[in-house]
Amino acid sequence: MKILILGATGRTGRLIVEEALKQGYDLNVLVRDKNKLSFSSKSINIYHGTPTRRADLAAAMQGCDLIISALGIVRASDAPWSKLITAPNFISESIKNAIAEADQQDLKRLITVSAWGVGDSKKDIPFWLRWLIDYTNMGPVYAEHEREEKLLAISNLNWTAVRPVALSDSKKTKTLKVSFNNSPKPSLQISRRSVAKFIVDIVASAQYDRKSPTISEN
Repeated sequence: MKILILGATGRTGRLIVEEALKQGYDLNVLVRDKNKLSFSSKSINIYHGTPTRRADLAAAMQGCDLIISALGIVRASDAPWSKLITAPNFISESIKNAIAEADQQDLKRLITVSAWGVGDSKKDIPFWLRWLIDYTNMGPVYAEHEREEKLLAISNLNWTAVRPVALSDSKKTKTLKVSFNNSPKPSLQISRRSVAKFIVDIVASAQYDRKSPTISEN
């Protein structure tokens, strides 16, 4: 199986690449800056471009069976009021292209990194997080994941929108908790490494097709 990974140079995307290589998958990656890709492997084919340009995405998707998207809206820092660096429609425009091109290339599956607090999970998050989403520059990030999930929901793809809780850069992995409709109640943090492992682990499974699991760590 060959996987196209979008967002491969991001903090979570790099770990997804690492885990996918560890599990023996062949990869295509589409990156805007090849110098940010720290991996060198015969199992990786590197394509230069952006997923907002459909021709770039089409080239990178050739021969792939599945897409993993770790695309995000980047801010100048993790501070809630920090200004956006990425275009505020970057994820949704990329996913529109991915859906359209997947239909052309007969690709059936896409797994994306969304966020806890998107869609029907917003009612389950702490009040302070809802406030930050509503009144800071975290809002456009969640709005894009919302648009992304809605686009996937009406597509022909077998999609999975993984909703991690707050991400940490811890190198430790703990017991994973998978939640639906706030059951079991998620904890408030998960390592990016655990997110990456969960995403690659479900590549070969249909268990979460057309579902949005919230994931956290015990």
